[in-house]
Amino acid sequence: MDKLDPLLISYIEKSILKGSEQLEMDTGNNQPGLPFIDVNIIKRTERTYRVAGVLTLSTNQPDASVENPDEELIKLFSFKRKITLDDREPKTMRWLELGWVIREVRFNKDGKTVDSMHYRMGYCFYKYESEKALQRKYAVEELLQSLGESAAAFGDSSEIPVATHRKRGLQALASLISEITAQMPSELGTSSHFPARWSVSKRMNFLHFIVAFIRLAFSRANFDWKEIGANYYREIGGSKAFDSYKDEFLAQLEEWAQCPADSLGMTSLGKITPLYFSGMIAGQFSAYRFGPVHALTDLAIAEEEYTTEATTIWLVENRAILTRMAAEQGFLQDTNSLVLCVDGHLRSSHRLCIRQLVKNGAPEQIIIWSDYDPDGLLIAKELYLAVDQHPVAFKWITHDFAVLTSWKEYEEYMKTFLKQYRAEQEQALGGAADWKKWIAL
Repeated sequence: MDKLDPLLISYIEKSILKGSEQLEMDTGNNQPGLPFIDVNIIKRTERTYRVAGVLTLSTNQPDASVENPDEELIKLFSFKRKITLDDREPKTMRWLELGWVIREVRFNKDGKTVDSMHYRMGYCFYKYESEKALQRKYAVEELLQSLGESAAAFGDSSEIPVATHRKRGLQALASLISEITAQMPSELGTSSHFPARWSVSKRMNFLHFIVAFIRLAFSRANFDWKEIGANYYREIGGSKAFDSYKDEFLAQLEEWAQCPADSLGMTSLGKITPLYFSGMIAGQFSAYRFGPVHALTDLAIAEEEYTTEATTIWLVENRAILTRMAAEQGFLQDTNSLVLCVDGHLRSSHRLCIRQLVKNGAPEQIIIWSDYDPDGLLIAKELYLAVDQHPVAFKWITHDFAVLTSWKEYEEYMKTFLKQYRAEQEQALGGAADWKKWIAL
């Protein structure tokens, strides 16, 4: 056993061996000069001795500070303790010889016939991952400290020359950041403030973006998208640092701030997010009546307070539904309906407007109608969660024109449907008679 590093032996005992198993060095098969060594895994009691398996290890352990494992290998071991590799592949033998992996063969109870063969993370790979985790922990702590300082800077600045709606957005950001910085660094990966599918590294990247954004929002009346990364990193390529996640990061920023990024000073997007609708809506500076399809901009929604007298609000995913309903002569007037089209996933301005209309108006029911695919299910959930706290009846339309009245029931229906089918709203448009029937149910 003196041929192996004690730290390697300790790692194997803690990470690979099962209860009551031991290592036995002398297998009788090892040959001097080879880069590998076979080590038996044995189960020994007072009455029995059995070889439970064999580990093949490298006698050459690389220095992780000098050489890193291949990216392909890192991805293979992501969230896995065992992986399957082809012994005939040269790269497999190279990884084994370098000590990045350990081959584990397990025997049946006869101690001879092979039950399974896998590759496990080698000690040096484990040390590399441990050092990375420690570096990530320090990076998270440093980032959270920087976040806290950015949030505190707003609290200490009583004379920021910005409009009231911009201050509200910055205050909302500062408040949420304070919540995040109050959490333990280890909680970053599970924090409910981020989309569940985001990895820790993506969450960290987004927090860097938030710090960069806030610093510019505090110091400048207006700024360009490219300035966010450029001023934060101050190096070649810094202006493109957040480009890969531009739409996602802006959507999440607007969700946190509860207002459009444009109203916080960023004027570089070159596009306005519309909310298409048909029906009666009134605000302080504008009013819309039954007739054609209209659109509210995200900037108008941020500065207005809208209301409606509609008793039925339709929340639909696709423009085809909106235009079809708007074109049906007399339908919206006869049913006192308002149709809002989110045209995809919900943006923060959509959510804000929908909440305004439900809170300021007196709708009797909300009918949610989206595509019958995975995205459609997510959009239906986003729409429901936007206003689920209001005491109003909800309805969901199924692909076969049935009406469901609870989210749980609709979610179960969709999960069953999606196991075999996909369908778009346009495949089940129906007509005024169907729509009136749904309203009356």
